[in-house]
Amino acid sequence: MLPIFASWCFMLGIFLTCGVAADSIFKINSRNPILKIVVGIIFQTVVLTTAAFFIPIGFWCFTFNVLFTVVTAYFYRRKIFIEIQAIRMEWQRFSSFAKISMVLIVLAALFKSAQSPFILDNESYYVQTIKWLNEYGFVKGIANLNVAYGQTSPWHILQSGFNFNFLTNRLNDINGFLMVVCSFFFMAGFDREKKLWVGFLFFFNVLLFQFIDSPSPDFPLIVVGQVVFYQFLNKEDNDNARSNALFIIYLIFVKITVVPLLFLVLWSVYKSRKESLFFILSSLLFFTLWVAKNTVLFGYPLFPTSLFAVNADWKIPEALLNNLNNAIRNHEFMTLKGYETFSVMDKFLIWIRFGGINSVFNKGILVLFAVVVFIPRMRFERFRALYVVLLLHFVTVFLVSPQFRFFLIDFIFLAAVLAEALFQRLRIKEMSLRVMVFLSVLLPFFTVYIIDFKLMTSNKLNLSIEKPRWTQLYLPYPNSRYDGIRFIETTEGNLKYYSPEKIFFSYGTANGPLPCTSRRIVKRFKARYHFIPQLRTGRLDDGFYSSPVK
Repeated sequence: MLPIFASWCFMLGIFLTCGVAADSIFKINSRNPILKIVVGIIFQTVVLTTAAFFIPIGFWCFTFNVLFTVVTAYFYRRKIFIEIQAIRMEWQRFSSFAKISMVLIVLAALFKSAQSPFILDNESYYVQTIKWLNEYGFVKGIANLNVAYGQTSPWHILQSGFNFNFLTNRLNDINGFLMVVCSFFFMAGFDREKKLWVGFLFFFNVLLFQFIDSPSPDFPLIVVGQVVFYQFLNKEDNDNARSNALFIIYLIFVKITVVPLLFLVLWSVYKSRKESLFFILSSLLFFTLWVAKNTVLFGYPLFPTSLFAVNADWKIPEALLNNLNNAIRNHEFMTLKGYETFSVMDKFLIWIRFGGINSVFNKGILVLFAVVVFIPRMRFERFRALYVVLLLHFVTVFLVSPQFRFFLIDFIFLAAVLAEALFQRLRIKEMSLRVMVFLSVLLPFFTVYIIDFKLMTSNKLNLSIEKPRWTQLYLPYPNSRYDGIRFIETTEGNLKYYSPEKIFFSYGTANGPLPCTSRRIVKRFKARYHFIPQLRTGRLDDGFYSSPVK
């Protein structure tokens, strides 16, 4: 916990400094100091993504980044001091309830971040993509080695710049940092501005905390998404138009599944007749980085589509691209016989009958969309616009890959505003809500003891959760749950790679030495698609291609 706290303090200094500078240079006008930290996160993502095309995101990149920040801090020292004072004054205005709650949230986030990673995707590609970024930056055709590695998210790029890989393999905790930052923003909205629906966001802490011990790119979509909704609903004078547009474009850059949120920006631009140039230039910047990244990693600029594929030897075969898209599209149905022939209606009827935690969210999101239309907020034009965009997002997610984590951004917001409406309708005292919020803040400390993870997942690999240990105070768990497993060297053509000696699941690679992939996947693709991964030259940093075999 202590090393993680130290890394968060370091990140706070970097992000606040860069956020103040970027806000001033680009006239983003983020009046809330917490939002400037988010702007700093975005700035750093852009810088590190650009750097990854040319250099590893390792020690020397880290050193240059620190020096750059120090110089920037010198030139913007007065403005940075003003923002620090603003954060301090915000804290002083907090009630005792808010201060105690925030301290508990920080401790809970540190506690959870120091635990063994829960999300299984961490073991299939999070750790490996970050490791490749640390060692080599972007590698041409890395999707040929393992198609999952091509999905490198900008969020993983950001994490690679702040995981201190040259010191330890125990600090992949940027989600915990973001949890604390956004919680401070939400607490101010609830405690001082009396936005009751924001208070209900804390009810979901026990769920959100399952995302913070690994750098899941779903997490920033969920929590920064609530910040976007807050700003969209809270201000009628459009003084936050630039920051909201920037946040939305950034979230799309992190994960394309939230592209329907772009309509919120278009709506604001249309209504205000302002910021169209800022919107166009920002979109162009992120689109250029996104296209370039996809081109290098996959050979398909508009991944996941095959449109405008480049004529390069590192382009993955279209059969592998289709395999990946099929796995994403049918993720929830692949255990069912004949899933490839299911119509949209077939999938819906199966999806709505899923059991366990899937049942709660799948049925719950439909109930929320049906009931929220009757709450008083629907009288307001902005809320109606937001509702339509969220509905469009949900439909898009269902058609692309109906996993509940992809529509949690919608579920949590709609549940919060519905709870607010019921709270006001029943005339419950605010003190009762504060007590419930306080209990929600406490609950994450006890999740490993009271939650039956069999209700959350049927995957046996997610049921073996490590119990807390006192050593977490000074030594967090490694970045991979399978840190101690053995790897064997395997040869395929001109490629020598490492694979787990014991295959714990098909795509599992954990924190294996580079280059690492699962021999089971290599054999499967060789037998089914008649391709094997090969080195383009004798050097790993020159990348990979797929060689046809008979």
